Amino acid sequence: MDLASLLIAHHVLALCGIRETAKNLDRPVSSVSAALARLQFHIATPLTTTSGNRIQPTLEGVRIGRDLQRAAILVGELSGLGDKEGSPEDGARLSVPLLALQRFLVVGRSGSIRRAAQEIGIGQPQLTRQIRSLERDLGLPLLDRAAAGAVPNADGHRVIALGEELEAIWLKISDHAGDRFRRAASTTRVGSVTPLGRESLIARILAKLAADWPKHMPRRPLYISSTNAEELLSGITDRTYDLVLVDTLDMPPGVEHRVISRSGLAMVGAADVIADQRGDLRQLLLRHPMALPSLKSGLRQKFGTLTEDILTADERAGLTFVEIDSIPVIANLVSDHGYIALLPLWAIPQPDERMAAIALPEAYDMHLSLAWKKGAAAETIARTAEHILGSMAFPVTGRNPPAA
Repeated sequence: MDLASLLIAHHVLALCGIRETAKNLDRPVSSVSAALARLQFHIATPLTTTSGNRIQPTLEGVRIGRDLQRAAILVGELSGLGDKEGSPEDGARLSVPLLALQRFLVVGRSGSIRRAAQEIGIGQPQLTRQIRSLERDLGLPLLDRAAAGAVPNADGHRVIALGEELEAIWLKISDHAGDRFRRAASTTRVGSVTPLGRESLIARILAKLAADWPKHMPRRPLYISSTNAEELLSGITDRTYDLVLVDTLDMPPGVEHRVISRSGLAMVGAADVIADQRGDLRQLLLRHPMALPSLKSGLRQKFGTLTEDILTADERAGLTFVEIDSIPVIANLVSDHGYIALLPLWAIPQPDERMAAIALPEAYDMHLSLAWKKGAAAETIARTAEHILGSMAFPVTGRNPPAA
């Protein structure tokens, strides 16, 4: 870790942008991005998240940001020692390793490069080169050298004061990095399509997996997150996830999968809406607005197949729908606002006199699959998950929706 990276990372968090920081500090975008990545690697935690075209600090980024702000001020003061004025732009070029600064502090405290080298456990010539490199980077001498030792001069004492505060900040923000590295290296990362609700099948699968995983993999903590099918399969390919639970059978090359559940689908709506069309699915689609998940979901892909089978191209173009990747919001649109939606049969409340559904043929059944990248380690994780889930009773088609 170097001093410039601390200052640059502060500006990225403050300005919420890589390009804005690069412009303000007169540095290449690639250098700014690398500095942020370097800090995040060293402390083993992300400091930013992407929101649209901008980045925002994570909660940890907000917490650490206060220390980085002070660190940036100190780096700016270091860049302005001697006859220089110093500026954020100068600090962003101060690629002094923190290790070199820390070793200079030892020299300052001991009053001798030889004794400092012995204390650190490195050769005296190596430490001498590091101190000369530090002086060259700062642009001024820091020690008065004599036969009796090396004593910090006025600038050297200023560097010691600034360096000690920077060292304290670095120790504070990197305190748990080792634990985070070890945990990240051993964690099994499972991704899943978003559960439809607390009592949904997916929610029960994930709860069962989380509860029983420590019994089978006590040294591999489990991390579970939810998103859409497209991002899950992309995450398997780039190894963001070790295992995913997806609602599609369309797998990218190099990905293995096993189906663990199959369920029928139904077009769902308020009872009076379904009754008005007397079970005519085509008329239901043409006359009522629909609430659909985005194209990145397996459920939406099933809807696309259905409409291609029963509607003409002109009819499909005239459909009225809203895209919402939130099943609770979709459920409210269906129950309270006259919308219809495509849902698995097991997700439909039973009994519920306010709701009704038209079950689709088995050809449109939804499959839940465990998927993983080919390889022995991922295969072991998949087998463990299958073993844990083996005791669960999964629905297979189960075609008993609320009557229309």
